[in-house]
Amino acid sequence: MKKPSLTSKIKCVLFSLDELNQSADIKDLLLNLDLPYAVVSVKPKANMEQLLNAAGLLPFFREDRMFSASVQLTDFPSGMLIFLRAVKSMGFEPCECAVLDSSDMGIDLALREDFCVFVMKDAAQKAELENKGVLGLNKFSDLSEFIELFNEEADLETRRN
Repeated sequence: MKKPSLTSKIKCVLFSLDELNQSADIKDLLLNLDLPYAVVSVKPKANMEQLLNAAGLLPFFREDRMFSASVQLTDFPSGMLIFLRAVKSMGFEPCECAVLDSSDMGIDLALREDFCVFVMKDAAQKAELENKGVLGLNKFSDLSEFIELFNEEADLETRRN
């Protein structure tokens, strides 16, 4: 698997719907995130809206920032291009986007397309995830700081080359 590229800054964030629904501190992150973001899921869009609404997160996601593989990618099995579709529609390249998804399929697909992948850290999986090039978070509120550090590293790497 590819390691995250340090030649491009992170300019947007894609959240897996399942990740959003598992975090109590996600609202603070969304309120303070200075980058464009979207939510992706293999669930139908109506289900996405219901789940986001139940979690109090629907107001954070405009219609054009919710990507459902079941609606927009019906030609592709398992919504395997959901990340690409979302990031391209937002005007970015995969290497400019962070993905938060802890599913094995989501991690593998995102890494394969050169996204920077973040997951909530599970001590039992930490070494395996780091070997894949996945960056672990202790809590969602750490994401902004991680992106800032990542972007500073990208600046340094760009200056070296």
